[in-house]
Amino acid sequence: MIDTEQLPRMSFYLSGVMLISGAFTIFSSELYPYVLQSWLHSIGIFLGLGLVYLNMIRVISRRYMRRLDRHSRMPWLFSGVIGGIPLIWISIYDTAWPLSYHLLYAGIIILFSALGALLGHRSGLKAQVEFQDQLRRYMERLKAQEAEKTIPSS
Repeated sequence: MIDTEQLPRMSFYLSGVMLISGAFTIFSSELYPYVLQSWLHSIGIFLGLGLVYLNMIRVISRRYMRRLDRHSRMPWLFSGVIGGIPLIWISIYDTAWPLSYHLLYAGIIILFSALGALLGHRSGLKAQVEFQDQLRRYMERLKAQEAEKTIPSS
């Protein structure tokens, strides 16, 4: 079930995620020719790209979940969008890679995207607790300041 109060926020985050992931995917496609140089180059490039996507998903998920007060499935949606864009791009882009390289790349992107969603969800829940504590302290401080103003001076 979709929370309609969060719909504008969800669309904002999803459009931003698509833009950032798309831009990074297009700019990182300059590395694709180096994949064919050796097996070591391909593993290094694939793992590096996977780590960037993992971190992107984790950070966006944490930031999105921070102001919520419950669990959310949005990290998994972010994972699908962020991880899906490079998988679509690799099928369109002419890389001249053998099938094994395509499968390895897809496997790494899927694995790291899922891991990013999992870590993002966990860190988002921790950020919720921190945010709620900060908000509670801020409200207590405001109440104390308000109480000082209402005390009549004699």
